[in-house]
Amino acid sequence: MPTDSPARPPAPRPALRPTALLPQLLVPQLPVASPEQPPTSAPATVGGGLLPRLRRLADLLVLEPLAAVEPGPYVHTAAIHTSADLTASLDGITRLSRAQGFSRDPETHYGDGGRSATYHVDHRDLPVSLSVTCNPLRQTVAIAVSGLDCADAYRCFRDLEAALFGNC
Repeated sequence: MPTDSPARPPAPRPALRPTALLPQLLVPQLPVASPEQPPTSAPATVGGGLLPRLRRLADLLVLEPLAAVEPGPYVHTAAIHTSADLTASLDGITRLSRAQGFSRDPETHYGDGGRSATYHVDHRDLPVSLSVTCNPLRQTVAIAVSGLDCADAYRCFRDLEAALFGNC
């Protein structure tokens, strides 16, 4: 009478380098001829042939699942109509952003032949960045605050939005 034995987990696979095994798996191992036994011309595809080798190769090439993907940055944006010129807009943005803690690595990039600009700066204490685009031709100022932590990015955005735009 057969007895039920508990299922054993599969034995762990030894760490193998697939590239070292490729020649052994794909090239059939033909028997070596000896003087007592003449060589056979039968292909090595029956029994221990190519299909089992391909299965072993496929087992070796199975990769472990990737870790969960980290979320991208959180970005909060706003824009407002303005009639200020470019110089006044950049001066105001620079002063207000410094007062809010954005003072690390400031950059200003000019576009449209110097008629518009984008100001970028990082927060001095938090992993949060600010980007402000001033476009007097379109009469707009747009801000974007981004960071990997949603709460930090939103708090900085809310504070900057209130300082830049007020209660509009």
